[in-house]
Amino acid sequence: MGIKYSVNSNFFKTWSTEMAYVLGFVAADGSLEDASYLRGKYLRICSNDLEIIEKIKTAMYSEHTIVKINPKEFVFRGRKYIAKEKYMLRIGDHKIYNDLVEMGITPKKSRTINLPKIPLDYAKDFFRGYLDGDGCISFYKRKNRLSVTFTSGSPIFLKQLAGKISALVGVKNHNVLTNNRAFQIKYSTKEAVPLLAHIYFNTANVLYLERKYLTFLKFIQLNHKLQSNIYGVVPKWLRELSAKQLFTGSSPVHASH
Repeated sequence: MGIKYSVNSNFFKTWSTEMAYVLGFVAADGSLEDASYLRGKYLRICSNDLEIIEKIKTAMYSEHTIVKINPKEFVFRGRKYIAKEKYMLRIGDHKIYNDLVEMGITPKKSRTINLPKIPLDYAKDFFRGYLDGDGCISFYKRKNRLSVTFTSGSPIFLKQLAGKISALVGVKNHNVLTNNRAFQIKYSTKEAVPLLAHIYFNTANVLYLERKYLTFLKFIQLNHKLQSNIYGVVPKWLRELSAKQLFTGSSPVHASH
């Protein structure tokens, strides 16, 4: 076995806002590796965003090294593409591995994963973690439209996720769509707003990917009537900010977290 790095081995044993978020992120963009030849069991978490990998590392009290994966060229349907650089946190810990397996996060899970049983108090944190791992928030400024997309290789997982979102947020229970490489559920403006308001309610001291959160805030900033209806989502500094400041990058977004 290699060097043993420190980590909170009991991280996934007790529900918390951080645990639920990381579980959601792992369900989206994590993987398990049973390296029996090394007598090791590993959790691997990857992202194009170093920021969130560092936050997850801190939340788990991990001393493991974050590894940079350089861009790679790949071919899809006869065309060449270059993947973005990624960052990977690889944690070797039997307890963490086994706890995740018990919750349904298994090796080669991408097409077989089911939605874990999540306490209601932590569902929004799981949603936010999954959104940051394998979801997208899009703001079409010209048409003043907002959309939220969740992607997975497992249609069963997305069907369960859509049902959970519908029950907790009160939006329509969406059907699972198929694209070229995976499955998706999509929410347009009318449903995306209450969904994101639920996910980002009271963001103080919780994990989230800042660039996605900022996309939602930009939409809210340009739709003033929504601000008073979304308590706990729009911070005071944003209500006092002009749209020009927000879009030119002169806002205090980074300083506020």
